[in-house]
Amino acid sequence: MKFKVRLADKSEIEFNDKDSAMRAARENAVRSNKLISVHATKDGFDWDQIALVYPSGQVQEGTGGFGFFKNLPVGRRR
Repeated sequence: MKFKVRLADKSEIEFNDKDSAMRAARENAVRSNKLISVHATKDGFDWDQIALVYPSGQVQEGTGGFGFFKNLPVGRRR
């Protein structure tokens, strides 16, 4: 499994383990005072967001990603 930290300037850093990815995300979030996201993949193609790291150092981890709301239908029922 591979992990990717997406920084505020849209650059990405890849890691092979979750602990080092979370540590790097926390350090960058506190240093840059920006929200940092951590993504994971199994096959190298589909990246799922697994955590958000806030500038205060707080980590919000999701259970299987934050994709519930983006799969809801948008629009009115007629």
